[in-house]
Amino acid sequence: MKPFQFKLESVLHLRERNQTEAQQSHAAAGRRLETLLAELSESEAEHKALAQQLEDMQRSTFRPAERDIIWNALKYQKDHCGRLQQKADAAVKDLEEKREKLLAAQSEHEAMVKLREKDEQEYNRAAEHADRAMVDDLVNARHAAKQKPG
Repeated sequence: MKPFQFKLESVLHLRERNQTEAQQSHAAAGRRLETLLAELSESEAEHKALAQQLEDMQRSTFRPAERDIIWNALKYQKDHCGRLQQKADAAVKDLEEKREKLLAAQSEHEAMVKLREKDEQEYNRAAEHADRAMVDDLVNARHAAKQKPG
């Protein structure tokens, strides 16, 4: 009997490639989110430092121009934090979508692997049956040859 050959091997490879691409896409989305969250944290820390600087400045003597500079920087930093938060929210949504795609790709790949295993088991059973039938035929032929008067 010829060796086992899975008829859907190309589909299996395609599903495997899709799974790998989904894993890479998910990992990239996770890295993007981590980067945005780090930027957001840094921006929030800068905002907090500016707020503290403005508070300290108001307790002491200051020039109005210095206060305006700090106030504008504080406003800019708050807006920047808001933009980063929106990007982070979008990145979380994107990460969830990538996760769903990854789970679907893994499921499709696993289904093909199981189908391949099932087909291979059936092939092995058929091969065993053919081997047994061949042995039985040989035994019967030998037995028949001994029975013939000759």
